[in-house]
Amino acid sequence: MKAVCFAATLPRYLLTKAAGGLAWPLLLGPHACTRLADLPEPALPDGSWVRIRTRLGGICGSDLATVTLRASPATSPFASFPFVPGHESVGEIAELGADVRGFSRGERVTVNPLLACAARRVDPPCPECAAGRPQRCQRFTDGALPPGMLTGTTRSLGGSWGESFVAHESQLVRVPAALSDEEAVLIEPLACSVHAVRGAPPRSGERVLVVGAGSIGLLTLAALRELSPESEITIVARHAFQGEHAARLGAAWVVRGANDQALAEAAGARLLGTLIGPPVAVGGFDRAFVCVGGRRGTETALRFTRAGGTVALLGNVAALGGLDWTPLWLKELTLRGSVCYGGNGAPARLARGSGAAGAGDFGQAVAIALARRDALRPLVTHAFPIREYRRAIGTALDRRGSKSVKVVFRF
Repeated sequence: MKAVCFAATLPRYLLTKAAGGLAWPLLLGPHACTRLADLPEPALPDGSWVRIRTRLGGICGSDLATVTLRASPATSPFASFPFVPGHESVGEIAELGADVRGFSRGERVTVNPLLACAARRVDPPCPECAAGRPQRCQRFTDGALPPGMLTGTTRSLGGSWGESFVAHESQLVRVPAALSDEEAVLIEPLACSVHAVRGAPPRSGERVLVVGAGSIGLLTLAALRELSPESEITIVARHAFQGEHAARLGAAWVVRGANDQALAEAAGARLLGTLIGPPVAVGGFDRAFVCVGGRRGTETALRFTRAGGTVALLGNVAALGGLDWTPLWLKELTLRGSVCYGGNGAPARLARGSGAAGAGDFGQAVAIALARRDALRPLVTHAFPIREYRRAIGTALDRRGSKSVKVVFRF
């Protein structure tokens, strides 16, 4: 099968990273860590697995960090090389393991990519998995599989940047017939946003800030509009086209770039001048969701969240050189991380504002996708065949030039 392959042996990693300092396309050269390859189809690990023929495979910000060698080395123990990237997917079941029940060949599915205790045949499960928090699994390096936190980070299982991959029955999420492939490929990143919002749910009438209007920022906006319809949402968008998507998805305020005055107005905050540097905001948003990875986004959230408020990090934040942490202690902010999603749950009939507490993050994401499919569909802006993977990655990286939000591979 045709697939993009990522292999990070230390010598190749160091040489590729050095070359990438000159120009990022060199990171995708024939002898670099990322390349197009002809690979054998991955085998089913046992009878509880299925083979999926990929229809669409999404390019995520974490995938881009991996192939451009910007991901933190702290994540490397939770991967095994070589692997086929890609954890955003929609596909058809092509082969069923002998023990799989309740699914059939030809069914359209997406997957919860977490490779936690259930998929790894770890019994008894770790305390986090037993409590329904597989995103915090303590055994991502153990059990019957090679190390890896997610589909698309683990050798021998494949990923959605390939023509097929394998998934455990516990990972499968049915795609309703009403959803197109383009809408369905957004379910996984939408589940990330749902998880973050459910972890720090706004109260009715609160002012909420979303920093960043890439795919995760826009999907977080969509999740907030469904799960907390009475909150007032402001989003910071770098580019005009992102602001247009945000307005369509229901943002009350769209602030372009680092506009302190506009943010203060949206937050109901006062700006106080300082001896040197940016002004201090008094008052502000009740909670903020940081959906970008750089220093500036985190700094904006800390500065414009009110005393006692909450800042949630979704944006693969790694090194934040030069960040002034003073607002964190000066305003007694709560800073929390958010990664992935909890259990699959059953797709729920979503009552607006109810939170549908009984449904898992994927169930909520499916329900929101059904409720907002016309608004979500335009977020898939570009599709490429896998042979054009360099062009696809370049398009995803060049948001301003390409006006890309979600770039996918189409098989």
